[in-house]
Amino acid sequence: MANERYITAVLPEHSRSALDRLLEAEEKEAEKYTITTTKELLAIKRAAYDQIQAEFGVNEMAGMKRKINDPINIQNKRFAMDGFDGSNRQAEDSNLAEVDENIFFTVNYDKYNMIFRNETIVDYATERVNRTAGQVIKAFFEYGKDEMKNVKEDDTPSATPMHIANLLSPELLTQGDIILQQDPLNKNKPPSTQDAVRGYITLLKMDQAGFIKNKDERGANQFTVNLAKLRESMKRKLLESLLRERLGVATCRIARILIEKGKLDESQVQKLAMLPPKDTREKLAQLNLHGFVEIQEVPKSADRAPGRSFHLWYVPLEKCYEELLVDIYRVIGNLQQRKKEELALRERLLEKLNRQDVKENMDLLSDGDKANMENMEKVLQRLETSKNRLDAMVMILRDF
Repeated sequence: MANERYITAVLPEHSRSALDRLLEAEEKEAEKYTITTTKELLAIKRAAYDQIQAEFGVNEMAGMKRKINDPINIQNKRFAMDGFDGSNRQAEDSNLAEVDENIFFTVNYDKYNMIFRNETIVDYATERVNRTAGQVIKAFFEYGKDEMKNVKEDDTPSATPMHIANLLSPELLTQGDIILQQDPLNKNKPPSTQDAVRGYITLLKMDQAGFIKNKDERGANQFTVNLAKLRESMKRKLLESLLRERLGVATCRIARILIEKGKLDESQVQKLAMLPPKDTREKLAQLNLHGFVEIQEVPKSADRAPGRSFHLWYVPLEKCYEELLVDIYRVIGNLQQRKKEELALRERLLEKLNRQDVKENMDLLSDGDKANMENMEKVLQRLETSKNRLDAMVMILRDF
């Protein structure tokens, strides 16, 4: 778990925040210079930041130490391995590190958040495109997992279609989920694996959610997963699903128009939504009542008279996300309270289930107790399922 960074070492300097350590490192470096230029200050900050990030390095980790092994035995093991290459050397060298028994470890929540985020994005791509496209996204995450250290990164390490094709099985790309243009010289020739991957990358790149983007500074054939845009796309998906469920499809369409177009007056919203003026006015008032839209007043003259002013409607996205997050917290609290009440109603049954003789022989329960226990398990399972779904929403709105 330490080698895979599911747990991290807890050192004495971690009692202070990363920001305080960064400022302290900058001050120590600045004391070495009498006159510091802007370029030197940037170099000092970069060096201090690298010093803090060194504990999350790829090759060395805090709390790990090298094993002392016989080099002759190591060499014999290497020559005995079939198909020995550089990747095998790297895998074996990583096994030479062992945990320092004098160091305390804690759960690396950023690592688990990245895993949950990757799974959510793969499911999102599978839902919007198809299952194979989701596996292509998963291959991007697998290719760059060693270089990704923070869940707030804007994109993944860049990769070429050949890199992704090497991580996918050929059978996965021949399921007919995508139709590619045939070779005009040889129409019977099936498309190559790299061409199929490039086709899926094009689909993901053209999708409105923005799964893939070009990494132009690394070359024309380099692609990366656009995490920054996906973060906003998943938040918008949650908000639109809530609006559709609470206020209806037409109201959700008006909110989507305002999000995409920005600030619009009532007549412009009416034309774009293709609704009668009365319905448009009612649905805008309904959105305003629930706090999903606000009005920006733009006066025509200096007296700011309401009759001579434009009133533009817009959606404050960040405010909506915060309110949605508060509502989710409230629902989770209600579910937890409901769970306590369900257990309190079956206190006698729980006492009977905790008895040692009943644990060893469940036939001691009466038919009524068994039916009550089965009903309790169903209720608790539904409550936990709802809580898990809400936890996934909280991660999208807060952690990703």
